[in-house]
Amino acid sequence: MPPCWSTDGRAHPDLPARHYLALERRLGVRLPGTAPFAPTLTARSSDLVEQLRTAGWFSGLTIAAITATSWPERKDYTVQRFIEVAQRIAHARGVPTQLLLIGGQSGGVHAAAESPSRNIQVLRLDGMSAIHLADLFPRCDLVVGNDTGLTHLAALTRRPDGAGPPVLGLYARHSHSKWRTGQSHHHAVATDLSDRMHQGDLCPVRDAISADTDIHMEAITPASLAQLCAGLLDGSRRWPDERT
Repeated sequence: MPPCWSTDGRAHPDLPARHYLALERRLGVRLPGTAPFAPTLTARSSDLVEQLRTAGWFSGLTIAAITATSWPERKDYTVQRFIEVAQRIAHARGVPTQLLLIGGQSGGVHAAAESPSRNIQVLRLDGMSAIHLADLFPRCDLVVGNDTGLTHLAALTRRPDGAGPPVLGLYARHSHSKWRTGQSHHHAVATDLSDRMHQGDLCPVRDAISADTDIHMEAITPASLAQLCAGLLDGSRRWPDERT
């Protein structure tokens, strides 16, 4: 992973900037040193989104929770915790709330509705392609997810008018700044270890760092996460012409 280089008197710790500046140094050519360094993807109308909307989804407060992860024992916030977060948000705001659980399981596309859990509706979506998810994420009011590529994708995808939901990534072991897109709407909740990795520009795997405490996702409680999500939702915008 490229180090946290600086240019024009500014440090650029996020992932797209690191690769961009690494390319600059490899080519020996000065490239524009201003953000954003990552492209923005524009959501389109898609069969998946239309099927969900016809079935009544996106009619209330809609939250997408990304459960997919390459390292479940260390980087998975778990379905149960995401559901509790949604329950707390629904209770605090007093509005119908819908939770889309985005999994990364292989073996084809699979959708399954959970039994209504208190004051929320829950739908699991597993095996969806990144193309479909890029069209889905901007339709939501909030995206929260494990430290994984789909969370990064959500932050890079916006609506045709340039708006979109806040995206909140959860970081237990790795630097919360290194594994973000640098977009202003891409936020992070991090454990103490993740913040130490950020401060020192370190990686627990690459630098063989043995962690002691606060290395797992349970250090981020559903109560505290729900409070942060509620604050982000207060400033979000809705998809035009498709909400009442």
